[in-house]
Parts: sequence; C-alpha cells; structure tokens
Amino acid sequence: MTNPFLDFDSEDKAPESLKRAIFSEINTIKCTMELVTLYVGHFFGTMGKVLSNSSPNIDDKQTTEK
Repeated sequence: MTNPFLDFDSEDKAPESLKRAIFSEINTIKCTMELVTLYVGHFFGTMGKVLSNSSPNIDDKQTTEK
C-alpha cells in the first residue's frame, strides 16, 4: 500500500491572500478571547475578592470587643 500523502505536490504554495485572510481571522479570535478574559474573567475574580474582603466577619468583631 502506497502512502497517499506522497501524491501531493510539495512545490505548491498557498496564495498570499489566503495566508493574510487566515492570519487575520486567527488574530481576530485571539484579540476577542483576550478581551473576554480581561473584562469578564478578571472582573468576576476581582469582584469576588472585593466582596469577600469588604464583608465584616462577625467573629472578628466579637474578639476585638472583649
């Protein structure tokens, strides 16, 4: 059985317009995912830390009053 991948002509190159279009799509996806991570992922993580630090602990109040 012969390898079917050897039948491809290795001399063929993709057109530059296709390369630019693919890299443009990859860059768009990368930038979109980065924005989502910055504004959604970090936002909820930061809000969770702020809320956990801002709520007073009842046990701390009782120990400081004694």
